[in-house]
Amino acid sequence: MLSHHEKQSVINILNDVIGVGTSMKNDEQAHHCPFCHHHKKKLQINLQTQQWHCWVCDAKGKKIQSLLRKLHTDSHKLKKIYEIYGDDYVVYTPSSEEEKIELRLPSEFESLLKEPIGFNPMFRKVTEYAKARGITKEDIIRYNIGYCKSGIYGGRIIIPSYDANNRLNYFIARSVFEEEKFKYKNPPVSKDVIMFENQINWQEPITLVEGVFDAMAVKRNAIPLLGKFIPKKLNDSIYKQEVSNINILLDEDAQQEALRHTVRLQNQGIVVRNIIPSDKDAGDMGFLQVNTILKKSKDTNFSDIISQKLMNL
Repeated sequence: MLSHHEKQSVINILNDVIGVGTSMKNDEQAHHCPFCHHHKKKLQINLQTQQWHCWVCDAKGKKIQSLLRKLHTDSHKLKKIYEIYGDDYVVYTPSSEEEKIELRLPSEFESLLKEPIGFNPMFRKVTEYAKARGITKEDIIRYNIGYCKSGIYGGRIIIPSYDANNRLNYFIARSVFEEEKFKYKNPPVSKDVIMFENQINWQEPITLVEGVFDAMAVKRNAIPLLGKFIPKKLNDSIYKQEVSNINILLDEDAQQEALRHTVRLQNQGIVVRNIIPSDKDAGDMGFLQVNTILKKSKDTNFSDIISQKLMNL
C-alpha cells in the first residue's frame, strides 16, 4: 500500500504530465485521455494497482510508468515513479513491434482526386465531409488525401503524413459518420513522428497545433502534435534545426500544457507566441480566422505567462 505522501507524489506527476485529474474512490484518479482527447475525464488510473484504462478509446496498461513513457515523460519523473513502485526504470522508446511495422497506406485507399466511375455514395459522403472541414482541392493534392470505401478503415477519410524523405510515417483515419463511436482509427505504429515533415521549412516560424485539420486550417508550416504533447522526434528537430520562432495554437482545454511548452521553449532561447483560441479550435475557425489571429498575436512574455496561469487556477 502506498503512503499518503507517495500517493500525492504520483498524483502530482500525473497532473503535471496529463493535466489536473479528479480523485475518485478506491484510490483512483480520472483524467482527460491524452490519446483520444475525449472532452470528459474518461481515463481512470488506480494508484495502488497502477492499472490505467480509457473507457472511450480503450487505451490501457498495467503500469503507470508505461503510460508516462508513451507520453515521452522526462527521465526525472519516470525515476520518481520507479522509486515509488519499484518498476523497471527505462526511458521511452517505440516498442519493437512498432519499429518492425513497415507502414503503408491501406490497400483500399483511393485518392479524392480520382472521380469514381459509376455510383459511389462513399466518395460523395467523404467529399461532403472534407468540404465541411474546409479542405480544398489544393489540400487534397498537397497532403495526398483519400478515403477507404471498405476494409478496416472503411467509411474514413485518410490523411497521410510523410517524413523529410517523402516516406509515409503516419496517417490519420477519421470517420465521416458522426454516429461512429470511435472517430479515429489510426495505424498501430509509434506516434513519435513529425507530422507533415516534408511540408516544413525549419527556417521560418512553425505553428504547433493539436490535429491534422487544425494544421490544414493554418495552411503554412503547421505541425499537428496528435494531442497536447510534443513528440521526442519533433522536440529534437526543433533543437537541431535551431528553430527561432514558434507559435503554439492548442485548444482552450490544453492551455496548461501549452504554457509548459512555452516556458520550456523560451528557456531554449526560442521566441514563442502562445495563442489562446476563444471557443473554437483552429480546424473549426478556418483559414481566414486562424491567420488573422496569428498576424495579430504578440510574443508571450513573463507577465502573459503569469496571467494565463492565474486564469487556469
